[in-house]
Order: sequence, then C-alpha cells, then structure tokens
Amino acid sequence: MHTFEIYEEYYDWAPLEGDSEARVHLLTYGGEDPPNMYQPQEPLIAKSYINDVKRTRREYKRLLWMELNKINGVPKPVTLYEEAGAYMFYLALPGMEAEKFLQGQPPEVIVSTLKQIGRYLSFLHKQKIEECPFVYSEDAVHTDLVFSHGDFRLSNVIVNENYITGSVDMIGIGVRDRYFDLAAMALDIERVLGREYLEYFYEGYRIKDHVDQKKMNQFIQLVEA
Repeated sequence: MHTFEIYEEYYDWAPLEGDSEARVHLLTYGGEDPPNMYQPQEPLIAKSYINDVKRTRREYKRLLWMELNKINGVPKPVTLYEEAGAYMFYLALPGMEAEKFLQGQPPEVIVSTLKQIGRYLSFLHKQKIEECPFVYSEDAVHTDLVFSHGDFRLSNVIVNENYITGSVDMIGIGVRDRYFDLAAMALDIERVLGREYLEYFYEGYRIKDHVDQKKMNQFIQLVEA
C-alpha cells in the first residue's frame, strides 16, 4: 500500500478553511487497529497547493530544514507524497488560529495573548541565520536581519488554551529585516482588533517604548504591496 493510500484508508479527513491557494485537511486516525510507525496517532495536517507540486515541495523542504535545525514552535513534517497531486503531511499543532480564538474574548485575554504572540515572534527572530539558505533581503531596506516567518499574521499563529503552540504556513521563512514580520502582524491586529491593541504585541516583543515608526511605515508599505 502506497503512503497516500495509507492516509486515505486509515484517517478521517476534514477540510479546513485557510489559504485559498491551498487545499488543507485535518486528519484524525480512524483505523480499527492501533497505528503502526507509519501511521501517527496524533492529528495530522494534509496540505497541497492546488496544481503546484513545486510549491508544496518548497514548503515541505522548509519544514524539514527547521526540524533539522531544531526550531521549536513550528509544524513537524511527516512525509511528502508527490504523485497525482502533491500533498505534504505534518503533525497538527494543538489549538486554533489566533484570529478565531480572539473573537469574543474579554480584553484581558486579548491582551495576554497578544503579549505571548510578541514573545513568540521574538523567540523565532532569535534563531541562527548564518546557514539559513532562504534569503529574501536583497532590498536595501532590510538592515536588521533575522530569521523571519514571512507571513506572520493572526490566522497563522496557533493558540491552545491561552498559550501559543506555534505558527503555520511556513513557505515564506527566510532571512529578512525583523520589521517585515512586525509590520505584517501590526496591520493584522489593527484590522481584526483595533489600533489600541498594538502596544501589547509590541510589549511582548519588547519594543513598546522604542518602535521605529519610520521603519514600520516603510515595511507596512512593503507588506501591503
């Protein structure tokens, strides 16, 4: 039995909303017998960029690189299936998208979560970049280089019972200026929650009192382009 047939046979597939360019499913083990080493019991994500095998492969390779470099708080890859439309499989991070989680939450929960999101991004930015092969910083505006998520917004941060378990949609990881991710999240927080909540994200990242607003505006334009 081929890898993909195993996932079709032994797992229940539930479609998830997300990137319109990708087909994403949550897989839960539904076999009658206990799973073997090729059948993880933990929930899985199956993701495929529709009609774009190379893009699916690119994101999977980035997950593998992060696992080899022991970067925590990101999806753990399981396998890549490249026939009849490529699917990548990875262990699902427990929890739900921060954007959905924060809907209807009291202000104190929103404040606490945004501080945690800032701390998580600070942790991600501290990863070593010396041997990172994914570089997106050719533009002269990138002066403070870090390990960047590349699409850091509320829908790509996973929250489980008031704590951050990690982030997803990692196809854009690479070396960039830290303000690329800061600007992307600032825009999203303002859109979803309101400008008055920005300070708590900045506090978590530890730049509350020294945001470079000129640079922030530059990268907001870059992110929106």
